Amino acid sequence: MQKSQTHSFQKHALTEIFNRYYWLQIGLIALSIVVGIGCSAWIIKGSLLKTALEQEMEHYWSRVARDPDADLPDTKNLYGYRWNTRTPPQQFRNMHLNIGVNRIWVDGKERMTVYGEKNGQHVLLVFGESNVNKLVWLFGLAPLMFSLFILYSFLWWSNRRARRYFSPITRLANALEHIDWAHQKTQASPFQDIYTNGNMEAEYLKQALEKYHDVLSEFIQREREFTGDVSHELRTPLTILKGNVQLCQARYGQDKVFTRLNNTIDDMQLLVDTLLAIARNTTQHIASEQMLLSEIIDDLVDSLHAVSQSKGMQIYVQQDTSEQLRNLYPSMTKMVLSNILRNALNYSQGSEIQIIQQKHSLLIADNGIGINLPNDAKVQELKSTALGFEIKGHGIGLQLVEKLCKQLGWRVELFDREYYMSIHPELNLAANTGLVVVVYFY
Repeated sequence: MQKSQTHSFQKHALTEIFNRYYWLQIGLIALSIVVGIGCSAWIIKGSLLKTALEQEMEHYWSRVARDPDADLPDTKNLYGYRWNTRTPPQQFRNMHLNIGVNRIWVDGKERMTVYGEKNGQHVLLVFGESNVNKLVWLFGLAPLMFSLFILYSFLWWSNRRARRYFSPITRLANALEHIDWAHQKTQASPFQDIYTNGNMEAEYLKQALEKYHDVLSEFIQREREFTGDVSHELRTPLTILKGNVQLCQARYGQDKVFTRLNNTIDDMQLLVDTLLAIARNTTQHIASEQMLLSEIIDDLVDSLHAVSQSKGMQIYVQQDTSEQLRNLYPSMTKMVLSNILRNALNYSQGSEIQIIQQKHSLLIADNGIGINLPNDAKVQELKSTALGFEIKGHGIGLQLVEKLCKQLGWRVELFDREYYMSIHPELNLAANTGLVVVVYFY
């Protein structure tokens, strides 16, 4: 089974886009905060504190120069150790002290220190780093987190308001998409239970959609009534015409004019029955039977024998040897297959039609002139909106087939015969010009 290629674009709901960018914004700002605080800590500890400790050491030596008995710094964030011998105090004897700013283990913690020696006097100043971390948290990070909490609380409230604003539009779109046009006569408006929450644009859109729904429902109902009435009214004159043609054939014998007229009346009766079935738009009131599809095909081939002989065409049937019973609607199934066969007989201009039964599909191929599929395609799903070619004669047979198949839950596709044989070489068909119609069953 081949399908025409189409471009697919990924679509997202508006609320999903809002949520995505909302959380993306939060993530980027949180990342920038972490990076900023890390850079600030690196600058403070790696540069500012180092400079401050070096200046504290210089200041201490300047005090010692003025007063040899000057005391060591002793504040909450800075204290020191001093000795005048080559042997340091007990707690520093296993450490290698280098001149300048270093990080060493002091008083049970790794702290930032500055070590210096002058005139036989050794001094080690220790900085209380934990106090600075508390200050950074108290005067830096905590106010920042509080301000961000206020900011994102407002953004969250704005996002909720935006979702409430766009939610009615989304629900209106969903209601419009899921309208059951087949049963709108018995159903109320699908938009009446959607509240717009004071959104004026959504309210205007709701009113416009309700008017559109009412007008379209009335139009569909009028079309169905018209199709049904016309189908019923045409049956009487067609029956009279068919009876008169049969009387003429009985009185004057078989004549080409009478045969052609009889075949045309049969086509018109089939068209009327098909339009009536489409106007019902349901299979609920049609009886289904467990039967073989080959029985319907054989009956159709027998009934179309005279038409095929007048056209100089032969119909060959290749049945499925392992065919099983199907749940079929005989009348509508005959309409579908008869429309396809009559189109092939009337317009293909070929010499033969081949019907091939398969497990889940039925293939009908002619060896005529074929048709030009839209955009030079080799396969076309049979939809009335997608058909871009002209068919002479009634010109609606294949479109009626598509509508009937839709009611039955089937699908039908057109193939260029040469292309179809190139992808299905296992079929016993010649690679001639022509058209292949494939009906895929449920």
